[in-house]
Amino acid sequence: MNARRFRISLLRLLPALALVAPALSAQQPLDTVQLSPVVVTPARRPMGSERVTQATTTITGAELRDRGIAYVAEALRDVPGAEVVQVGSFGGVTSLFLRGGNSNYVKVLVDGVAVNQAGGAFDFADLTTANVDRIEIVRGPASVVYGSDAVSGVVQVFTRRGAGPARASLVSEAGTFGTTSVDATAAAGTRRLAASGGFQHLGSDGTYPFNSRYSNATASGRVDFAPDSRTDGSVTLRYTDRTYRFPTDGTGAATDSNQVSRGHSTVAGLDAGHRLSSTVQARLALALHAGRDAFDDDPDGPADTAGFAFASTRDARTWRRSADARVIAVPRPGLTLTGGVTLEGEHERQTSMTASNFGDGATEEADSFAHSRSTTAAYVQSSLALARRASLDAGVRLDDNSAFGTFVTGRAGASIELVANLRFRASAGNAFKAPTFSENFASSPFEVGDPNLKPEHTTSWELGAEQRFLRQRATVSVTWFDQRFRDLIQYSPAAPGEPTYANLAAASSHGLEFGLGIRSAIVGVSAQYTWVATRVTDAGASQSPVFLEGSPLIRRPAHSARLGVEMTAIPRVRAFANLRITGRRDDVDFRPFPAERVTLPAVAIVDLAAELDLLRRGAGRPDIALRFQVRNLLDRKYETIVGFPGRHRAFLAGVRAGL
Repeated sequence: MNARRFRISLLRLLPALALVAPALSAQQPLDTVQLSPVVVTPARRPMGSERVTQATTTITGAELRDRGIAYVAEALRDVPGAEVVQVGSFGGVTSLFLRGGNSNYVKVLVDGVAVNQAGGAFDFADLTTANVDRIEIVRGPASVVYGSDAVSGVVQVFTRRGAGPARASLVSEAGTFGTTSVDATAAAGTRRLAASGGFQHLGSDGTYPFNSRYSNATASGRVDFAPDSRTDGSVTLRYTDRTYRFPTDGTGAATDSNQVSRGHSTVAGLDAGHRLSSTVQARLALALHAGRDAFDDDPDGPADTAGFAFASTRDARTWRRSADARVIAVPRPGLTLTGGVTLEGEHERQTSMTASNFGDGATEEADSFAHSRSTTAAYVQSSLALARRASLDAGVRLDDNSAFGTFVTGRAGASIELVANLRFRASAGNAFKAPTFSENFASSPFEVGDPNLKPEHTTSWELGAEQRFLRQRATVSVTWFDQRFRDLIQYSPAAPGEPTYANLAAASSHGLEFGLGIRSAIVGVSAQYTWVATRVTDAGASQSPVFLEGSPLIRRPAHSARLGVEMTAIPRVRAFANLRITGRRDDVDFRPFPAERVTLPAVAIVDLAAELDLLRRGAGRPDIALRFQVRNLLDRKYETIVGFPGRHRAFLAGVRAGL
């Protein structure tokens, strides 16, 4: 699909929206009071969405469950400026490119606990929507609030809170690719004590004919407490265990019958606060993320022939611990001041073993790696609400890292409603990403780290506007953003014993995000379009087609769009349709030698979901519904990464029961 055909496809959506709008305007409002949604992630405290000065998207748990979305990555595909790519089948490494930034430029949090690896990398393949209350996505730099890794945005997953009488639900589904899903949740609570818990198991035979099974078991829980009117807190816990079998090599060829990756992660957090007075509150947050990834490949796959045998094992363990203490003061109505200190420690340990046997020769190599680093940070933020129509915010942060030293970040923004229902936003700031442990500490004949590396960093600004109409039932928004990425770290061959990593490269990204949402009692329509232009401005030492000066960054489409429709016109039936269009994008094909840059074609994917209520909850009566899903309805062939085909059409059906 070329650019002209892409624009024509978008134009064809407009008549459909024009037909829907009059019907929506004739509908009566669902309620008489419009409450401003509350978000937490932009400032790390609850605030009305009209006060937020950065582009922010919230996906509710109800939306996720209604549409049958089991993985956070699936939900992120529908966020403006976000591109999700996955290597191979279920469980394959899954990366998020936000606003054209690198895949390690997004800070990922679960209930306030950072889950990125040291250096920013995060694999979304195993992060599920089990017991999720909502997902908040902030686009743009956020290092003032969250430190390293929050370069092009933040994704935060919140666990469901318990409330009211005890409730429980069970969803069970099965379908194409041997896919199975079981999701059980329970919750209850009072004002002083509330709890929720959930367990989810996902499994699949995968999309390859052999060695493609995947399983994921996730347990999560949350306890909220308020022993008195001045004290509150929450404790959260999430544990994931997964096994991923994959036959593919780095080019996508299916050649190995017993290659397997196993892992587990634990995420635990405590957030507690106490009101010292009517205007001052102190809060303490403790966080722990511990993960393990193990890889094993014995020499008995189809590739181990012709007298050649190869075996490899790797075990990597990571820990991330932090404590954040802050004081929030409201010296006068509309003015909020926050000051805090964060202490964080990171540790990574790896062991690996490779063995090969070719003819009469046999070799065996072992390697181990264990390093730690710590960060102390201090920050201040201010937020000023000017009546109801305007708000200003600003912040500054100093991070002092034991490896790379100090880095200062700052950000400022404004949100102004110039006329009724028309709001403008503007913000600017910088952010940084710390080096990986290998880039800092590696010590091998061909890889030597440099503890004096500078962090990669960005300067960014954005301008946005939002117009509400049709009695607040419709919203149009547009945002322009511009980012400059500098001091990108690259591998550069050096003399023996000299560092092989250096701050050499640079890139840029700018673009436009457009959104439209219309909602009534029986139908909801959402549409969005994103244009992102990326460019390598300094290739540094790179001579690879992956990073060519003057060329776009790979795997980021210049154009993407989405149209979603939700219908409740038929009694007891909820139906959802989602059209996602991904434009052409560059990638690198590693199958030939030397590798060459190629262009992946555009693709349009249609997904459907529906739920039929068989029985509605009543006195002594459960809530029972049938669920149906179709993914890639038109069975389009596509690739998000060269050599790794996307999934064919898939069906999923099941039942939901609630008490």
